Amino acid sequence: MPYNDSDCSTSHFRYPLFTSTYSIVLALGFPLNFVSLLILLCRSGLKKSVPVIYMANLALSDLLFTLSLPLRIFYFATGRWTLGNILCMIPGTLFVINIYSSSLFITLISVDRMLAVVYPLRSRPFRTAPVAWTLCLSVWLIIGGLAVPTAINHPENVDKICNVTRCFEKYTSDEWKKGFIILCCTTFFGILVPFFIILGCTVAVVRQLRGYSMTTSSRTTELSKSKIVNLFLSNLLIYAVCFIPFHIAFILLGVNKVGIWHEKKSQDFFFDLQTVTMCMASTNSCLDPLIYYFSSKRIQGGNDQHVWTDETNHRNCQSTQTEALQRKKEKRKSFVSASQNKDDD
Repeated sequence: MPYNDSDCSTSHFRYPLFTSTYSIVLALGFPLNFVSLLILLCRSGLKKSVPVIYMANLALSDLLFTLSLPLRIFYFATGRWTLGNILCMIPGTLFVINIYSSSLFITLISVDRMLAVVYPLRSRPFRTAPVAWTLCLSVWLIIGGLAVPTAINHPENVDKICNVTRCFEKYTSDEWKKGFIILCCTTFFGILVPFFIILGCTVAVVRQLRGYSMTTSSRTTELSKSKIVNLFLSNLLIYAVCFIPFHIAFILLGVNKVGIWHEKKSQDFFFDLQTVTMCMASTNSCLDPLIYYFSSKRIQGGNDQHVWTDETNHRNCQSTQTEALQRKKEKRKSFVSASQNKDDD
């Protein structure tokens, strides 16, 4: 059924879809992020471990988003807003904060892992807790600056046709024009640039791991090459599934709304597409604590503890270099031996 701005009913599929999706995300995302953050805060590694610092900030961002979901559930379940303008602006603002802070924190995690694998010794001065906290603070300041125009552009609005107050939808043309400019800027700097950084980190790690020989011990088992690569691929996959489709659909809808390409059939399709992809984007708060926390520097499962450390990288580098030197020596010996045989002849 096409969505009509003058339709006063809640028969469009977006209302039950948003209600059910946000309910599931709240039921799963809140306890997962709360427990993850609690564990991270209780660990001593929060002061020293760079990946844990990034993970704690990522969990905090997801937790803040899940705390705002009851307001969204209330609106899409009832189809009207009665809680005031301030409470209307908070959920939309926290959604934007979560999307872009998650994108940046995931990028920091990927860059940190790439440095640990590809440049284990040279990157040590940059992979410290003070540097990590400084980067996290910078992310929060940048996202906080983005939150102000977002909140201003997401107020409650009175639907005069239906005589009800709306929230999260039915914005005016002026609000769409302002929001579209913000959307284009945030998509480029907050989504596309981080995505290609993560892609570059993944390629660099895959190339580096081809020359590594993995070592094992009875109590501590090193992650296999395939597992390390899968960690990076999962980062890339979750990022691509949750964030990129939503921004593509949102930009297409925005192009239609601001009048650049105005066609009723296209607008209905883009609106439905934006609805579905927005639900997909919301699920990142459920996937982050599962994917990124358990794929952090130390993965504990049962009695085994898998570790990928700078010392491991150093040993791998030394092993690779030693093997290369041995091959060179063998070639030299073969060449000298061949030369002597010729001289004897």
